[in-house]
Amino acid sequence: MARGLCKRCYARYKRGLGPNETRQYATWEAKERVRYEATQRREAGEGIADIAVSLSINESTLGKWFRGRGVRPAGGKFGKSLAQNQWKRWTRDDAAIAYTRTDLSIAKRAELLGRSYTAVAGFVRDYRKRPGDPYGIQ
Repeated sequence: MARGLCKRCYARYKRGLGPNETRQYATWEAKERVRYEATQRREAGEGIADIAVSLSINESTLGKWFRGRGVRPAGGKFGKSLAQNQWKRWTRDDAAIAYTRTDLSIAKRAELLGRSYTAVAGFVRDYRKRPGDPYGIQ
């Protein structure tokens, strides 16, 4: 810590804030107000990234706040708050393309299916480990 600066002034100094700029949540009351607003928006089903951008808070900090308080979207809101590739169900045709088209790279298969690389790679990895063949591919 820089010599002679309080925590608030040091935070300003470290982030490069000007003399008239302050953090949005420099005081305890302001921090609680921001957390309350973020919590209400998350429970309404809004995504963490969207909330973080609008409140000018780091996304990882906001995620840590939510995990610490156990904040999750309301019951029927999960499909709206998660990325498309995380809630989109795998059909037999999609599964067949992802698993059998080994002539294409995983990135090409993901692009073809409209999913992320991670979703397709995870599906292929998990499908190999399954004892049965739910999609009738193998």
